[in-house]
Amino acid sequence: MKIPTMLRYGVRMVVTLAQKGEVMNTARLAREMGVSPLYLRQLAPVLERAGIIQGFRGIKGGYRLKTLPEEITLAQIIQAFDEDFSLLDCIKSSNSCDRSRDCTTRYLWKDLSDVLKRTLQGMTLKELIQRKKQQPAAGAMGWTEYTI
Repeated sequence: MKIPTMLRYGVRMVVTLAQKGEVMNTARLAREMGVSPLYLRQLAPVLERAGIIQGFRGIKGGYRLKTLPEEITLAQIIQAFDEDFSLLDCIKSSNSCDRSRDCTTRYLWKDLSDVLKRTLQGMTLKELIQRKKQQPAAGAMGWTEYTI
């Protein structure tokens, strides 16, 4: 399962703005994130329309969070990009697959989708940033990579 690049960079953009706590133009954001400023200019309007960031014009212009990091959930950021939490199309609509009515594994995918949704709805931007601060140095995360 892959998460779309636009969504990953959108979340990173919002996290960076939250960590810096100031107005940042796309050139500076791009340097901080290691991405193209042109790509960030595509993401910004999506996040602005969703009320997550606020843009400022002019020589000192740029973007900042529209509200406090503790008021923004990860689910709100994901929904700004028209993504939902369904791992498969059949979770959104049983009409998407002829086998949905009789599919035993659909319950598994539904349960996993629900866990993902609850996790993202329950975690704020502030909590994510605090969680990172509590972790050991990079490379020592203790994560396990899974291969199926």
